[in-house]
Amino acid sequence: MKRSRSSLFILCIVGIFLTVYGAAVILRLIFGDFLLVGGLTNPNYSLLALLCLVPFLFYLLVSRNDFEKVSEVILTSGLFFILLFVYTNFILVLALTENSSAIAIRLLIIFPIVALLLVTILHFFQSENSWWKEKN
Repeated sequence: MKRSRSSLFILCIVGIFLTVYGAAVILRLIFGDFLLVGGLTNPNYSLLALLCLVPFLFYLLVSRNDFEKVSEVILTSGLFFILLFVYTNFILVLALTENSSAIAIRLLIIFPIVALLLVTILHFFQSENSWWKEKN
């Protein structure tokens, strides 16, 4: 695939949906339970993926940096997001005794905020870090 903003756009979409649904499937296989009531058919999984996708796509669309800098920020923040998302889901499935809609609402608020914070922090880290400046 040609390296461009459109390929990174598609990679973001596929990556987030694979992260959200992949974590749900893995949790079902390992622990026999889903984080959200109703399993994979629960529309909150799709809503969670879309809300978590917004900060990545927004940064991709509004950033005026060159492609290499944008891809470094998105891929690094995406990796951190995957690690946090999977770890948090494992902990929640192990700790929760009852799934409720209140938990789903909290997840729909917290995970997109975490994704936004990761993209923002790594953007400023990239612009201030001397290692990135020396690399270019």
